[in-house]
Amino acid sequence: MPSLISKMAFVRLSAPDLSRMEAFLLDFGMITAHRDERRLYMRGIGADPYLHVTELGPPGVISCAYQVDDEEVLKRLVRSGDASEIVTLDGPGGGKSAHLRDPNGCWIELVCGREPAEPVARRPAVRPPDGISKMSGSARVVRIAHTACMTPNLAPTIAWYQDKLKVIPTDELYIGTRDKVLGQFNRVDLGEELVDHHIVFILRGAAAGLHHVSFEVEGPDDIFFGFSHLEHGGYDHVRGIGRHALGSQIFDYWMSPFNQMHEHWYASEKMNASSGMGYIQIGEGMTHDTGEKPPERFTKQATPYVGWPVMA
Repeated sequence: MPSLISKMAFVRLSAPDLSRMEAFLLDFGMITAHRDERRLYMRGIGADPYLHVTELGPPGVISCAYQVDDEEVLKRLVRSGDASEIVTLDGPGGGKSAHLRDPNGCWIELVCGREPAEPVARRPAVRPPDGISKMSGSARVVRIAHTACMTPNLAPTIAWYQDKLKVIPTDELYIGTRDKVLGQFNRVDLGEELVDHHIVFILRGAAAGLHHVSFEVEGPDDIFFGFSHLEHGGYDHVRGIGRHALGSQIFDYWMSPFNQMHEHWYASEKMNASSGMGYIQIGEGMTHDTGEKPPERFTKQATPYVGWPVMA
């Protein structure tokens, strides 16, 4: 059965200072799409009208939003009692959404009908007559790619995402023996259409919360000069630059001023519905990647879920 969702739409966080969050996200490589007294909307250079929302409130995570391609999906979920009533989104691009809540308290927004934004021109591939190769400044974020969430209730959480959103497993991580599952990567099923290695990584942890939210950048170079730009700005670096073996993903992780972990990400491996599932034994501390061993703060990261101040 194809997935209910086709891609990530945006993440909705909460923070007590929108100006401080906006400054971080601009340096991270996003563009301000709209801001008012209560909300900050940020976009990338792609066609999504926004991919990051910050609500004014206590630090935390409110929701993860996914795109569905047919409003009838929303109506069916409401009729079945699985989702709230359909509401109109008030951010750039409009659209509609319905809301579910996962077993850990994270709101799941299913959205459709958003009008695309005009994409920003990509960097030219050919050097101009007066150009130089050196790049500096912030990375250029293209789109939101995936999230990872921590949960003390691993199996029920995986089952919920697979049942409600119809995602399918890509890789499962275990320590020691196969019954000691650490986490599972899940991707969307769009038939033969190529998709990312995962749209959600569900990870066993002591507390429930968002581990990180990941954003694809324009190219691998962005991760490197983006690192230099953020480092120069004095931001809180957590892990990287490195490469996740699974999905062939280059990564770099940064903490927002309000303890929400953001990833710069670029991957070369793609999947479709026929791609096989892997079972991978890893070492303690999630050691299965190229680069340094993950610090303890990375392995235990879980930004808490907070209540929804205003329904979108």
